[in-house]
Amino acid sequence: MKMGVLKSLPEKNSQRSVIPPSAKFFMGGSGIPYGEMLRGYDDNTVGPMGVYSPLGGDIILKYTLEMRFLISENPTVYTLMFAELGNVWNDFDNVDPFQLKRSAGIGIRMFMPMLGMIGFDMGYGFDDTIVDGDNRPQGWNYHILFGMPF
Repeated sequence: MKMGVLKSLPEKNSQRSVIPPSAKFFMGGSGIPYGEMLRGYDDNTVGPMGVYSPLGGDIILKYTLEMRFLISENPTVYTLMFAELGNVWNDFDNVDPFQLKRSAGIGIRMFMPMLGMIGFDMGYGFDDTIVDGDNRPQGWNYHILFGMPF
């Protein structure tokens, strides 16, 4: 389980406070180049969106269940099954802990000494995102991962 909240602090002589965009929460896809992984969705498409790009949010909630099956110890190779729930909101007025984006799927990981962890995941997104807004499931998405911690 992962949760987080950003709260801006007003400056000393001003009512204004700035949270840099790089500190905001982003979710979806493989989590690359920044953000939180939610396999089964395109990169950074879960949460508040602007006209052309994700805005990021101040509140994040994510649950992950992953079961791994070892295939080989040397080199390290394993397959996995996962189920994930998560969402990002821009303020507490919009938070609904029962409105989480759902995904499930399978994947494979291999540790290569010179490159680190390399993986491939197939995830099915069960919910729609604001990006396409067609009220249909996101469907299958494929993610290639590099350098994930073991």
